[in-house]
Amino acid sequence: MGKVLLYASIAVTLATAALGFLNKGSLSAAREQISTSQQELQEKAKTLEAAQKAVKEAKDSLATAVAEKDQVSAQVDSLKADSEKSKSQVAELTTQGGTKDAEITKLTADVQAKEAQIQTLTAAQTTAPASQGPSPEVQAQLQEKEALVTKLQGDLDASRAQLADLRKKDSDRMALKMRNGLEGRILAVNQAWNFVVLNLGDRNGVVGNAEMLIKRGNQLIGKVRVTSVEPSTSIADIVVNSVPRGVSIQPGDNVIYQATAE
Repeated sequence: MGKVLLYASIAVTLATAALGFLNKGSLSAAREQISTSQQELQEKAKTLEAAQKAVKEAKDSLATAVAEKDQVSAQVDSLKADSEKSKSQVAELTTQGGTKDAEITKLTADVQAKEAQIQTLTAAQTTAPASQGPSPEVQAQLQEKEALVTKLQGDLDASRAQLADLRKKDSDRMALKMRNGLEGRILAVNQAWNFVVLNLGDRNGVVGNAEMLIKRGNQLIGKVRVTSVEPSTSIADIVVNSVPRGVSIQPGDNVIYQATAE
């Protein structure tokens, strides 16, 4: 009968230890996922910033081209007005006789010069529409960049939400508090690996990294630190140097959680 109990104890110990290692792996994986999400978030933020800068530059370029076109149009209108005024003056002087031939010649030359300038500006406006206005190609590029910014903003918001959720889960896990005075007992002891199996688990409010005192009767004989929590059992390492010389932890010893003052 004793051998059967011993084998059963060893089997429970090995199974619980395996579950403990898996639990540790899950916690490490969760934290690695948080770290990866943070890196992806930073990269997406940089990409979004670059795309927004490109869109701003394209819009500034478009605004400059439109302003230049408006300026040229204003100059053409002004020159046309001046030309019409000069023509009116020429006609008026012509009707007054030949006494003002010099003025007529001067004004005629002025009219011709302004008409030539109008033709130059008009030709430049006609032959270079791409640099002075929003061509279909420029508009298509701008729309493409704006769509990219929208997509990147959506990806960034989704990543931020995922990261916030992971951080909350990790924070909730670490913020759990054990009930002061919670008591249980040691089910099995592994002297070679220096850990014990407790009959307390997640259902009892046990949390990882909590320290519990080991009692035998009314005597305190050591401490354990919880490393893995299952629904109804936990694995805890025996705290080094907490057990007096000559004393060994045994199945059946009690454990109790005593919260320290914060």
